[in-house]
Parts: sequence; C-alpha cells; structure tokens
Amino acid sequence: MAKNTFRKPERVVPERVIKRKRERRRLRLAAWLDDLIPLNRLFGEDNAWPIYHIDRILWVTFLLILYIGLNHNAERLFRRILRTKAQVSELRSQATVLQADFDKSGKQSEISRRVAPLGLSDSQTPPYKIVVKSHEEPN
Repeated sequence: MAKNTFRKPERVVPERVIKRKRERRRLRLAAWLDDLIPLNRLFGEDNAWPIYHIDRILWVTFLLILYIGLNHNAERLFRRILRTKAQVSELRSQATVLQADFDKSGKQSEISRRVAPLGLSDSQTPPYKIVVKSHEEPN
C-alpha cells in the first residue's frame, strides 16, 4: 500500500516578479546593444523606446527577411516550372512529328518508293496460297 506523504506547497511566483525578469532580460539585451552601438546618440537620451523594444524590432526584421527570401524562392520556382512546361510542350510536338514520320515510313507505298532505286518493285501478280493436302507428303 502506498505511503501517505505531505504535499509540498507550490511556489507561487507573483506576476510582478515575472514582469521584472522579462524587463531585466530586455534591458540586458538593450544595454549590450547600447554598449556595442551607442544608440542613445542615434535616438536621443530622452527617446528610449527603440532601445527597450529592440528585441521585437529584430524579430520583425528577421521575419521580413525570411518572407522576402521565401517570396524570391517561390518566384524562381514558378519561372522554372513555366520554362519546364515550355520544354515539355516542345518535346511533345517533336515526338508527335517523329511518330507521324515513323508511321508514314512503314506504308507499302513509301517502302516501294525507297527500294525502287535498288531495282526492286512490287509484284504485279497477286500472291497465291500453297495448299498441302494431309495425305500428300512434301518433298
């Protein structure tokens, strides 16, 4: 049987502590960036709004760059698809022409026209059937 134990009370973190931690983290990033690039001179000492919201500004900038890159990739893919469709259409028409030429070259009139320079011609007598009776043996 399981042993009963006391439950430890959960630590309840007040909302103001969470906000303070977020603000400290945000200020840490802003302070580091301000040390790297003196943004106070750029925006002025009294206008600290861009410095405090630099993480959001960087995130939106990253999303915009990602959107632009994906848009360029989609346009390039679309152009490649159009180019491939044109090539397929051209190859399909070539295949149709080759198939028609092949079908035409197999006709008897085309064959007789091609072998005429060799001295061959169509037979003027119709073909005849050779019938062998079953009681006759061929020689």
